[in-house]
Amino acid sequence: MVDYAAIMSQIQEQYLTDPIPWVIGFSGGKDSTTVLQMIFYALSSLPEEKLHKQIHVICNDTLVENPAIAKHVDEELKKIEIAGKSRLFKHNPDLFSVIKVKPKLEDTFWVNLIGKGYPSPNRWFRWCTQRMKINPTNDYILSTVSNHGQAIIVLGTRKAESANRALAMKKYDNGERLHKHRLPNAFVYSPIADLSNNEVWAYLLQAPNPWGGDNKKLLKLYGNACSSGECPFIIETGTQSCGKSRFGCWVCTVVDRDKSMENFIDNGEEWMEELLNFRNWLYNIRQQTNQNVSENFNGSTKFGPFLLRVRKMILDRLLDIQERLSVELITLEELRYIQELIEIDSKQQVQEGLNEFIFELPNGKLIDMVSDFNLLSAKRKKLGQFYLRQAKLIEIKDKHLDYPGLARVMYSVT
Repeated sequence: MVDYAAIMSQIQEQYLTDPIPWVIGFSGGKDSTTVLQMIFYALSSLPEEKLHKQIHVICNDTLVENPAIAKHVDEELKKIEIAGKSRLFKHNPDLFSVIKVKPKLEDTFWVNLIGKGYPSPNRWFRWCTQRMKINPTNDYILSTVSNHGQAIIVLGTRKAESANRALAMKKYDNGERLHKHRLPNAFVYSPIADLSNNEVWAYLLQAPNPWGGDNKKLLKLYGNACSSGECPFIIETGTQSCGKSRFGCWVCTVVDRDKSMENFIDNGEEWMEELLNFRNWLYNIRQQTNQNVSENFNGSTKFGPFLLRVRKMILDRLLDIQERLSVELITLEELRYIQELIEIDSKQQVQEGLNEFIFELPNGKLIDMVSDFNLLSAKRKKLGQFYLRQAKLIEIKDKHLDYPGLARVMYSVT
């Protein structure tokens, strides 16, 4: 039997050890809920005069979270903030704060996918995790370190989550409660590292939620969303952002199938079928095997960003779904910035449709590219492994190209 009281006693001891503020990662999932719930109970049994240092509950909003999960998390955050300030730290509410961090405008999913043409993420080009999860979270941690000299990051990571997670935790295990994070003057504390999945659920279903949340509702949410796993709170590279069962971004194309949304739909959330179809379409149009073009295009054919016409199509479909479902899928700020980027690229169209561009790189290599805009004049000048900032446009071949199945810029290098 797990001694949950011993874990909370350890939490108390660690809290009282030093004046270093805590940054508690909260994703709304079972593990982060368990950790935060234990912290609430542990600290509430201390006398007020010993509650002396700051608690920051931080949640990462990628702006493309599954709407059902996002609603649950927002409801929890409101309750957590009220309980933390009015009950746990009623003697000094300023010591308790709840923060939802978001990616910078230029780093959001839709700005990169539609505005800049990034192909949908896959397991080999997972550009989303760093921009949308790690950077916003680490920026806040660094600001906490800057204000207080140090910070302790409290996470719900557990060895039983997966074999990869167990190996990662073993790598950083120094035999102490805290291990050094790669950020300067930041340390990581994982109070429930050794708990199993069943032990986490046993605790959540036995101990009343201290901020008024409903853990049975959380269990139902898991039952509707996924068969196993969740998206952990990410603070460093090298950590798998999500498992095979999705409990996070509804647009994720890293996995072949979004089993989470499929399960939601099977359990009565039929309105999500439009989101699932859209996500599956994004997955399909980024696959090189689905471009329906000759593999003998000047040798080895490669594919780069989405074509301008495809980016416009993605935006139109997204806005149509948003209007019909009355669910915010893209912010007005993102939309305005994307429209600016698309307008810039639209001005670089030589003629309607596809054109063949020949570029020369500084090293003398030639790039033969099929596109519907001049990539040299675009905001993002990267084509695969090549940066085109110093490339020269040699020729625009005046011929009609017809690749109806092409979704991404096509190129070869000689």
